[in-house]
Formats: sequence, C-alpha cells, structure tokens
Amino acid sequence: MKKILFFTVLISLGISAHAQVVLNLQLPPLGLTIKPQLWNLSLINTSAQDMQVRIEMVMTDVRNNQRVLTGTSKLILLPKGIKQVQLNDVLPITYNSGSPGYAVDPSPEGFLPIGLFNICYTAIRVESDAVDRLGEECETIEIEPISPPQLMMPLDEEQVEITRPFFAWIPPSPFNTLNSLLYDWVLVEVQPTQSPADALQQNVPVLSRQNIAYTNFQYPLSSPELDSSKLYAWRITARNNLAPIGNSEVWSFRVRRFGLDSNITKAGGSYFSKLSRTEDAAYAICNGVLRFEYLNEFNEPQVEVAIFDLSDAGRKQVQLDSASLPVQFGQNFQQMDLRRNNDLKDKHMYLLELVNARREKWYLKFEYRE
Repeated sequence: MKKILFFTVLISLGISAHAQVVLNLQLPPLGLTIKPQLWNLSLINTSAQDMQVRIEMVMTDVRNNQRVLTGTSKLILLPKGIKQVQLNDVLPITYNSGSPGYAVDPSPEGFLPIGLFNICYTAIRVESDAVDRLGEECETIEIEPISPPQLMMPLDEEQVEITRPFFAWIPPSPFNTLNSLLYDWVLVEVQPTQSPADALQQNVPVLSRQNIAYTNFQYPLSSPELDSSKLYAWRITARNNLAPIGNSEVWSFRVRRFGLDSNITKAGGSYFSKLSRTEDAAYAICNGVLRFEYLNEFNEPQVEVAIFDLSDAGRKQVQLDSASLPVQFGQNFQQMDLRRNNDLKDKHMYLLELVNARREKWYLKFEYRE
C-alpha cells in the first residue's frame, strides 16, 4: 500500500512538473527605465506540448507592498523548450495603474516610476473556462532616474562674493515620473587633507536641510556667516515618496576674502568694478561714468545708492538725480553717468554706497577725474 501511494505521488509530481513554465526576466545593461523593457523575457515550456499562454506582470513597492502598475499581454503561442519573448510577441499590452500615490506615465512607451519595486510575472494558460497558472517568477528591481539632480550655483571651485550664498540645482529626470519630489541639502567644511567627496562622507555638516520642496536654497540669515579662510563642499540628494533616488555631484567653493585688491571684470569693452562689503576693499578711477558690477541674489527690483565725498571734512553726501537703481535677478552691470553732476570735483575721492532690500551695504571707493 505504501509503495502504491509513493508511486502515485511521484506520478502527480511528474505531471505537475511537466505543466510548469519557467520565467526569467532579462534586464537591459543600463537597467529598466521604460515600459517596453519590462517584456524582455525568456520562457521555458517544460511540458511535451505547445500551449497558448498570456503573461501577467505586477509591480509593487518594496516599502509598503502597494500595487504600482500591472500589465497583461495578449495570448501567445509557447512552444516546447525555450522561447525568447520580445515586445512584439506580447503586444498589445493592457496596463493599469495601481495606487494614485505614484506618477505612472500612461503611455505604453512611457517611463517607469522611480524607486525600489518587486516585479512578478505569471504565465497563465486559458482553455475554455479553465485558468491554469503555469509558473511565476519575482525579482526586486531598483529603477533609477536617467539623470540625477545637477548642481547649478555656486559653481564648482568658485569664489563667491557673499558669506551667505544662494544655492540652486536642476531636478532629476525624467521629471514627469516623480510625483512627490523633495531634496536634502548638506554643506560641510573640507579639511586640507580631504577631497570634497571625502568630506561629505566623514565630516559633521556645517548646515543641512531636509525635505526642500524647491530647486534652490538661500543660506539663512540665522546661521553664522561662512568663513573666507575655509573650503566648503555641498551636495543634493533627491527623494521621491521619501525614498532616495539619486545624489548630485559634490561641488566645492570658497567665500572670497575681502580687503584684497579690487577685482575687475571686462564686459562690453568697458571695465566694471566689483563692489565690496567693506569700505576700503574695492577701488576704481571714474572718468565721468562710474561702472560697477552687482550680484542681485534676492530678486529685488531696485537698490538704494548714495555717493559721499571723502576729500572734504565731514563726509559730505553728493546730491544724485535718483537715490535708487533698477536691478534684475543675478549679475548686473550698472553705469552711472556723473558728468553732469556739478557736485563732483576733479581728483576728489568718493565712496559709492549700495543698500539692498535686506539692508546689506556694498561699497566702491573711486577717484573722480574730469
């Protein structure tokens, strides 16, 4: 009796084994990015006969097991042995989105959502009213953005003009697949024996911010000013649905040391002097038209200006036609025509004072020559 039962079990296992289909997902070399790449499969029909099957795909989030995307192929002929399945073999494919919390491109050729997912494939044989699941295979796949976030400003190895810089970056792509995108920003000091990348890994941050909703960050007034004697490094980490999806490069910068010789920039055939935060740091000679460069980091529409005569006792203020100048966001090359101002005297020393919306003062000392 035991022998009869044993052989019955073996026969049943054999029949079951012959009814199985083995599925293998074959990833592209650079990883999954678009829907058509989901259907690069090999199927092994271990039975002794050809069969009609369809393939069902289910994608779920590893973190919470929520269904993200499903896809069902048309019926395909699966011969005995190995069949390499290509996209054209399974078209048309019926896709259905899962949880509304994921941005899934509705196009059949669209991008896949970014994150870590379980992808399960099931081979199903349909005969009359009977449905037979012949085999199933699951893999955990990380779908990364094609491009991570890219840093914009301050530029790598730049010397910035202010001690509380403005930071900006470009979001990862494809942007339309990211529905809950936030950024983590971190700034560290780089020691003399370190590279910027090492400093990001090893050093305690000078300042960090999490869950920034925009692609820019203004160094806060409530934090200590950055030191012109130090090298700093910064990086952006992009998160989608709170899961990290990509890191930017690591860039470094310094704060320009004030009190050195004035920096001169040539633009449009004329020389423009850069303003300074201290009265004695920047110097220029004005031959009737005063040209200077101002970096508007706060997108203010105008700034206040004043000129003081330093050659006479009492620091006399010069009367100007207008006490304000219109400015644009970013770098501004300004010109003040002083030739018709009778208050200015030849070979006198003057001080230009510029005050922005945050009441920060910038200076340029110049000698006026007729």
